[in-house]
Amino acid sequence: MHSRHDYKELRQTFEQAADLYQQARPEYPEALLDDLVQAADLHPGDRLLEIGCATGKATLPLAKRGFNMTCVELGADLAEAARATSPEWMPKL
Repeated sequence: MHSRHDYKELRQTFEQAADLYQQARPEYPEALLDDLVQAADLHPGDRLLEIGCATGKATLPLAKRGFNMTCVELGADLAEAARATSPEWMPKL
């Protein structure tokens, strides 16, 4: 079993690697996003809540598909990376 302290420490470690995560993490395949949209019966204009958006790797491709995104990210550095990569037409995360 992990203690509550272990989870907090792990979360902080992930937060400290925001830039590395953004550079190293591959983009999600379009087919995966197609499957998500189909399985959830989503339609452009639907509102989505993304919990733990990290640097926004899934956020941008979903927003480009016409979904209205609300994102929550506890890590300040991760949230800043998501804001920095979002285009001008997308409301800031």
